Amino acid sequence: MSQPLARAAAAFVLALALTPAAPASARVIDRVVAIVNDEVVTLSELEEVIAPLMRQVEAIPDPLQRAQQREKQLQAGLDELIGQRLVLQEATRRKMSVGVEEVDSYIARVRSQQSWDDTQLDAYVKSQGYAMPEFRAHLKEQILRNKVMRAVLGERVRISDGDVEAYYRDKLTELNSQFELEAAHIVVSVPAGGSSVDEAAARQQATELLARARAGEDFGALAKQYSQGVGAENGGALGAIRRGSLDPTFEDALFALPDGGLGGPVRTSLGWHVVKAVSRKTLPVPTLDEARENLRQELTDKRMKAEVAEWVEEMKKKAFIELKL
Repeated sequence: MSQPLARAAAAFVLALALTPAAPASARVIDRVVAIVNDEVVTLSELEEVIAPLMRQVEAIPDPLQRAQQREKQLQAGLDELIGQRLVLQEATRRKMSVGVEEVDSYIARVRSQQSWDDTQLDAYVKSQGYAMPEFRAHLKEQILRNKVMRAVLGERVRISDGDVEAYYRDKLTELNSQFELEAAHIVVSVPAGGSSVDEAAARQQATELLARARAGEDFGALAKQYSQGVGAENGGALGAIRRGSLDPTFEDALFALPDGGLGGPVRTSLGWHVVKAVSRKTLPVPTLDEARENLRQELTDKRMKAEVAEWVEEMKKKAFIELKL
C-alpha cells in the first residue's frame, strides 16, 4: 500500500483516538438498542460513542431543542456504532488482530505528532476519564478497524500526479490566504459523566473568566490560576496553530478573532474554553513540488473517507440489522 493511503487510514484512527468515549464509570443501565448479525449493541456502548457530542447537547438551554438534539445524536451514534460493529465482524472473518506492539507503536506516533511527553499524554487520558488500560483497549479496537479498511479498500484509493496537480490549482486561493496563529486558552473541564449542573457550572466559570480577561486582567495569570488544560503552566499558550490541527469548533472560534481578541466560551471534549488570538503570521505560498505530498495526503484522506462510507453501506445492506432504540 502507498504511504499516503497508510497515513490516511491512520489519520482516521488518530481522530478517534483523540476523542475517546466516556469511561465505564459513566455508563447507564444497559439494554439492547440493536442487533447486528449475531451480536448485540447496548445502550451503554451507544452512550459512550456520543459522549463528546452529548456534552455540548446538555449545554443547550432550551429543553425542547435539547431533547431534539439528543434524539438526533442517539440516532446518528447508533448508525455509526452499527458500522463499526460490521467492520469488526469483517476483521473476525478475515482472522485479523492487533498486538500490543502495534498499540505501543501507534501511541508513540501520536505522542510525536502532538509533541507530548509522558506527563502530557497521561494528563490527556485522565482528562477524558480514562485509566491507561481502558484507553489502550479503545485504541486497539480503532487500529483493528483501520487494518480492515486498508485490507479491503487499498486498491480503491489511487491518487495520480495529475489528480494532485488539479487539486493544487483548485486550492491556490486557499493557499494564498494561509496563516498560522499564536494562541492561548483557558479550559474549565467538565467531570467525565458529569451532570447538567456540572456542565452549567463549568460554562459559567468560563464565562466569568472571559469577562475578567476582557475587563483587563492578565490572561496568562488567569490561565495559570484557573486553566485545567494543556499549557496552563505557560499562561495557556498553545503555540503557533494552523487550520486543521485542532477541534474544528475550537478553531472556528479562535480564527475568527482579531489579533489580541478574546472569545468563548467554546465547548470541546476537554471542557469549556476561553480563547485568545495573540498574533498571526501569513505563510508563504508553497510551490506544487513543496505542497505535493501534503496535497496527496489530503486528497487520499477525502477519497478514503468516501470509500469507507460506501463500503459500510454495502455491508449494512447484506447484514441482519434489527433496531431497538
